[in-house]
Amino acid sequence: MKTIIAVPDFTREAHLKKILPGLLNKLAEKGVRYKDMEILIGTGLHRQPTKKEIGYNLGSIADKVKISSHNYKNVFYAARSKRNIPVYLDKKLKNADSIITVGVVEPHLYAGYSGGVKVLSIGLAGEKTINATHHPKFLDHPGTRICSVKNNPFQDFIQETASILPVKYSVNIINDENGKMVKVFEGKPGPCFRKAIGYSRKVFEKKINRYFDVIICDIPSSKGINIYQASRPFNYVANARSPVIKNTSLILVNAGLEEGFGKGLGEKRFMKKMLEMRHPDKLISEIKKGGCLAGEHRAYMVAKALKKANLGFISGNARFYRNKGLPFLFFEGLDEAKKYIRKNFKNPKIYYLKNAFATVLNY
Repeated sequence: MKTIIAVPDFTREAHLKKILPGLLNKLAEKGVRYKDMEILIGTGLHRQPTKKEIGYNLGSIADKVKISSHNYKNVFYAARSKRNIPVYLDKKLKNADSIITVGVVEPHLYAGYSGGVKVLSIGLAGEKTINATHHPKFLDHPGTRICSVKNNPFQDFIQETASILPVKYSVNIINDENGKMVKVFEGKPGPCFRKAIGYSRKVFEKKINRYFDVIICDIPSSKGINIYQASRPFNYVANARSPVIKNTSLILVNAGLEEGFGKGLGEKRFMKKMLEMRHPDKLISEIKKGGCLAGEHRAYMVAKALKKANLGFISGNARFYRNKGLPFLFFEGLDEAKKYIRKNFKNPKIYYLKNAFATVLNY
């Protein structure tokens, strides 16, 4: 019995060194040989992890089972979805007798909530599939919204795609704002994911009865390594069901940005669009008319956030990004950012988000 254990890439803290040993032991007790197990890392169009990153995140697990990373070019045609999306998936899934998914359930801009079987349908998908699902016809749909799962075409696609695969079991992890694991749901994929979302809503969604001039977002270091990943909180704030910002507000993200725009195919496409962008309206109009490739969609979403607020980064590497023609403010530290805020806002109302991926604010 060939068993694939699909896990997310390391931008999400799935606590794999804690979760996987017990899971592998359960499989072994049921008669699955270690040589018939394989851990497959769902990287989508992002870069593959380094050996050092695999060692850090998986530890000695590599001594027991094979570990592979998804290659978006090494895929097979599996089906065509109800919305006419071509479904290309990692070839390793084709011969799997059983698939187990491990996911981190947290607010997601398109899926509503990540986790569940998303690691298969997107994380292990081919370029054509990811391009099609990250098109404005999906992104602009009223159901495609952070924390929204029902009537969400993106989430519907995820579930539909997984239904053609032998997905037997899911592990869904919920972390608090510090990245500490607070709850784990295990079981059949559908019921397990629904229970995890029900719990997650109480953890991540917060109602506040006021607007703010400035939102300062801290994020996990793994998600602040490049501008592609670190730009996501702009939309977590601006694209909430009922945002707590005004058109004059400023959203700042505190991130290292050590890797520049990012090294994957999607990140490179994002970089090209951002460097070309002269006005958000023009980019939005261009993509609405001509569509976009995966990666370019992040530039599209950033442009939409720019329509709602001013955007910027607080980073020790800020000096490398200034004067590049980017539509962001860059500050080398919090003191420099506060000086700007005092100069541009009278009695500013500031909200500090300890982890912008773990708290969604609604008015």
